[in-house]
Amino acid sequence: MKGIRYLFLTTVKNTIKDLKNNPGKLVLVVLFVVLIGITIASSFAPAGMEGQEYRKVEEVYALVFVLYAFTFVTMSYKGLSSGASFYSMADVNLLFQLPVSSKRILFYGLIKQMGVSLLMGGIIFFQYGWLSQTYPISILDMIVILIGYGVVMFCAQVTAMAIYSFSSGDDNRRRVIKGIIIVVCLAMAAYVAYPFLFDQSDIINRAVQRINSIYLNLVPVIGWSKQAAVGVLTGSYLYLLAGLGAVAAYVVLFLALITKSHSNFYEDVLQATEVSFSAITAKKEGKVNDVMPKNIKVGKTGIGKGRGAATFFYKHMIENRRSRIFLLDGISLIFLAVVLVFSFTMEEADLLVVFIMATYMQVFSTAMGRWGREFTLPYVYMIPQSPFKKLVCICLETVLKAVFEAVLMFVLVGIIMQASPLEVAACILARIGFALLFIAGDILVERIIGGSLNKVFLMFIYFLVVILLCVPGLVIGGILSSFIPLVPALVTTLVMSFVCNLAISALIAFLCRNMLNYAEINNR
Repeated sequence: MKGIRYLFLTTVKNTIKDLKNNPGKLVLVVLFVVLIGITIASSFAPAGMEGQEYRKVEEVYALVFVLYAFTFVTMSYKGLSSGASFYSMADVNLLFQLPVSSKRILFYGLIKQMGVSLLMGGIIFFQYGWLSQTYPISILDMIVILIGYGVVMFCAQVTAMAIYSFSSGDDNRRRVIKGIIIVVCLAMAAYVAYPFLFDQSDIINRAVQRINSIYLNLVPVIGWSKQAAVGVLTGSYLYLLAGLGAVAAYVVLFLALITKSHSNFYEDVLQATEVSFSAITAKKEGKVNDVMPKNIKVGKTGIGKGRGAATFFYKHMIENRRSRIFLLDGISLIFLAVVLVFSFTMEEADLLVVFIMATYMQVFSTAMGRWGREFTLPYVYMIPQSPFKKLVCICLETVLKAVFEAVLMFVLVGIIMQASPLEVAACILARIGFALLFIAGDILVERIIGGSLNKVFLMFIYFLVVILLCVPGLVIGGILSSFIPLVPALVTTLVMSFVCNLAISALIAFLCRNMLNYAEINNR
């Protein structure tokens, strides 16, 4: 046990010391602490205008359930493929050499994972601004929701490890577990949606009532954790004790299944850790394709279309066809669902609020486009064609995807919020313009910095560049809106931002047109 304690304390000490030798990490830590401090300080200021009417706090409880459900299901589902691990490769190399029982090693991993889960949930704090303006909640309520999120993440990791230990090497068990997860998710969705098959009135309030019903509160981990959090927020300690007791019993039961019912504990942990380590390393190096699934189904092979630089466009389209669900991929569908739900809850607010939310999420979806991966591979540099044409072709798929998302998203948002066709058209144009601007900002960062910095620090710089590039269009649009009274200010601002963003994007693409001549320019 002394060896485990020494390893834990040394890891914490070395992590702190490493900040001194890594300015990028130090800046991110300081920035994170400052933002958390600003958020906490804002909790002492008045949350809204005097006499302001808040929305029902029950909607927050429903949102908490949805957040917990998405987190638990997606992380638990990993147990069907690669499993989950509480350890790094350094932990495996050091811990598994010690003459210590697997139970103590597992306990060490659990303690470590608790801290990681709470740290990953820290982003919830940054949602306090708009939540406090919309609902009567305090910073202490946000802390409770964060703790519940950490508990759900922790239980999801335990569940994923248990699923992997139980189904590893047995396809029949894997199919049964996958079927159970799908059936439970469909049952919850059907329970919420069933009343609206006969009556579509008052959708939000009735959906909130269904989500907060006693039946969904009995769903393992998700409902229990949500009910425990609501018990703290409402002062109902019976709900708190019941939820915590059920979660504690769940964790104990699954840990017993991991340690007692499966003999290959060390082998499973090692394999899951290796898969996780390979994925993290590949993402840090930009080599996303290095991590391959175990079983690959081979269908139609080859690209079949395109010549020269245009081949990259058709290549990306084929990759989209393999990964999409319906017409969009999983990430795009999630972002679309979040924006639509947000528009439902904010249907009485200005359309601009929903547009800002959608644009904020668009930063992440654009940054994860397929075109950025081509910089890490040699083929784009080897094709003997104009570098500017190659740059356009590798970005074309992301642009077309952004156009389709913009039309689909804001047509639906316009219907929900009863916006005018002119406002919907302006939102579609502005979203396309911001997509081009975000791509151009990423190109600019790649051209100046390349892959020489830590990816997290690189993302931080990307955000700063994007914010600076957005300012001209918004400022010009805001100024012109005051001189054109016949057109709504929102329409003028969004259209002018599209024009400015288009011009800035074209200028950046032209200035960076030769970046694909040599791989060395991007520090690859």
